[in-house]
Amino acid sequence: MTISFSLQGFGMTGFYLLKDFYLIWRKMKRLTKCMVAVFLLIFGYTSFVFAQGENKIFNLSLEEVTALALENNLDIQMAKYDAYIAGTALDMAKSIFDVILEAEINYQDDQSNKISSSTGTKTIDNDYNVGISKKFSSGTTVEVEMDNNRKWTDASSAISVLNYDSSLNIALEQELGKNFFGIKDRKNIDITKINIENSGYTSLEKIETVVSVIKKVYWDLVLQLKNVEIQKNMVDQAKQLYDLQQKKLKDGLVEMPDAIASEANYKNRVNNLILEKNFVKTKENLLKLLLNITEDNMVIIPTEDYHLDIVDQDFIESLRIAFDNRRDYLRAKNEIIARGISLVVEKNNNFPTINLAASLARNGLGDHFKRSVTNITSENNTNYSIGLIFSLPLENRDAKAKLEKAEYEKAKALVALKLVERKITIEIIDQVRDCNIYKEFALNSIDVAKLQAQKLEEEEKRFNLGRSNTDTIIRYQEDVILAEQSSVLAQYQLHSALVDLELKKGKILENYNLRVKL
Repeated sequence: MTISFSLQGFGMTGFYLLKDFYLIWRKMKRLTKCMVAVFLLIFGYTSFVFAQGENKIFNLSLEEVTALALENNLDIQMAKYDAYIAGTALDMAKSIFDVILEAEINYQDDQSNKISSSTGTKTIDNDYNVGISKKFSSGTTVEVEMDNNRKWTDASSAISVLNYDSSLNIALEQELGKNFFGIKDRKNIDITKINIENSGYTSLEKIETVVSVIKKVYWDLVLQLKNVEIQKNMVDQAKQLYDLQQKKLKDGLVEMPDAIASEANYKNRVNNLILEKNFVKTKENLLKLLLNITEDNMVIIPTEDYHLDIVDQDFIESLRIAFDNRRDYLRAKNEIIARGISLVVEKNNNFPTINLAASLARNGLGDHFKRSVTNITSENNTNYSIGLIFSLPLENRDAKAKLEKAEYEKAKALVALKLVERKITIEIIDQVRDCNIYKEFALNSIDVAKLQAQKLEEEEKRFNLGRSNTDTIIRYQEDVILAEQSSVLAQYQLHSALVDLELKKGKILENYNLRVKL
């Protein structure tokens, strides 16, 4: 079968109709494209707005939170900078051994009136001097100096109008009394190193304290989330009781006071749930502050849970670890070493100042610079000297007073160390006992919560048989809430006490590769 189409007889009218139809189709096509583009634009913007408003969920373990704190917490960053700043003191102390380069250029044009005409009317002096000096840890100071003088004069008495005088000087000074062979300089550097190390211990102690606070806030957030779950369960149970009483009220099987009591109980549970959710937000924002997280739409969900499979803490082992790791104890021991070094320095300061000084110089003359420098080595024109410098205050009260002060400071440092030892011992005794008691208390609290839940379950069975009343059910629900809240609070107290024990043993940062300048 063949289908054919002919335009014969279609005429001009049909042609214009086709043309109009084609133009309308083109306009509709463009309109459709515009509508699609607008729809995509609106949909994309809406998706962006919703994406911006969505909460970002971060499931974080305690270890991850600690790592974030060490990286982001502002107090920790400042504590690190304290250690870095203290570390700069070492180069300051060592700067006495720096090589010192000195240079001098001097130009003098003397055209002043002279008494005698033989001295001339004009003299031009140019000095070009350079020297290098260094003090060594042995208390020896060495200085090498090269002096060059160019002198032009029109004096008739001068042998030559233009003269160059170059000299090479080597000087040595050795301290033999105070600072005997550099003992004072070296000991001061040793004291600076100890002070830097102590500053590092102080910074680490601050960091440990901040991390312990963050860990306890983390466990507090877990506590608040568990309280929310407890309140949710109670809201469900109160809702069931309320619905049951409303149904019985319609059937005339319950008195109005019982129905009112169940409704009040239900609304009270809802209010408590609202408050608990608000507490969660408060603790979450506190954790964000400590982690320096500025995103408002970020929600932190702890992945850790309370666990009680914890061995009892041993006092002797805990005390040994504390004495090995406590920063205040290490700092007190360093303080005794530093006081001992200061005592050695102050004893040395009671000696007189005795310095051996020696110098050797050679010079060369010439009518230009190169010849004068060459003549330094080619001619035997030497100038040397050697001597002793002695100085001692007859009363020497300043040095004696400082020595006495150093002796007292060392004795005080020994007493301070004993105080730190006693403090650590008492803190470990109390904290170990707290951890073991809180563990026992938490285990008992869990059993009490289970018993209270079992009691409520049995009473609900009696209630369904008509052998109990609404007030008793509400009271038993309250007992369950209090017992469960007491249970999770006891578990929080245990984990918080374990964090405090870690802090008192100096083990908070044990598993983290944290380094500050020591």
